[in-house]
Amino acid sequence: MTAQTSRYKLTYPTGSDLVSGAPAQFKSMADSVEKALGEVDDRQTANAVKPVVRSTLAQLVEASAVTGQTGYVTGDGGNNGTYIWSGSAWVKLAVASDVSAMTAWQEYTFKMQSDVSFPGLSYGGANRLLYNAALRLIRVDLTPFRSTVDVGRYQVYLPSKGTIKPSKSMSIGQAILDDGTIGRELTLNTDGTVSVGPEIKNGNIIRPMPNLIPVPSGVTITVSGGTSI
Repeated sequence: MTAQTSRYKLTYPTGSDLVSGAPAQFKSMADSVEKALGEVDDRQTANAVKPVVRSTLAQLVEASAVTGQTGYVTGDGGNNGTYIWSGSAWVKLAVASDVSAMTAWQEYTFKMQSDVSFPGLSYGGANRLLYNAALRLIRVDLTPFRSTVDVGRYQVYLPSKGTIKPSKSMSIGQAILDDGTIGRELTLNTDGTVSVGPEIKNGNIIRPMPNLIPVPSGVTITVSGGTSI
């Protein structure tokens, strides 16, 4: 018995099969039907419709899925809810109770890695990232600073209140130098820090540009301890 149906792989005899093998052939056919019914009824395969349930978003990110499959996060605070696998990332599904969240932002504040090496400018304003989970947008509002050291790409900004962590490091815009050139890149790292690079020179005054950054489709954001604003 060499032939199979395309979807559920049900086996069936072909013209080359011998009559003497009929009992074994029909048993194999029955077994294949039972297996297919089990997959549908028990929802035991990724190709069926069993939802992927995990306690945290980080665990869900590691789970395998097929496009359109449902996932649930059950014990991770603001990350709890229903997700859909887009083919490249888990995307949180907005429900009726989330409609008001479309305008809701969470604030995550930062401190300088060193007030000696990277002192913030007086009256430099806020030092934060804002995140809207429903819109998948990050607002960049980081304080400018003066460097007193020469370093390569460096984690200048450290989480202070709350954390926002991407599943992959992502660009969150650029910084402008005091001579008017755009000369530094800002990167939100997977540990929640923000790097400035590719280099920082002693005497540089670096001013991160306010920006509104869409989260890439292949990136999942994990948050904790943010403040609603």
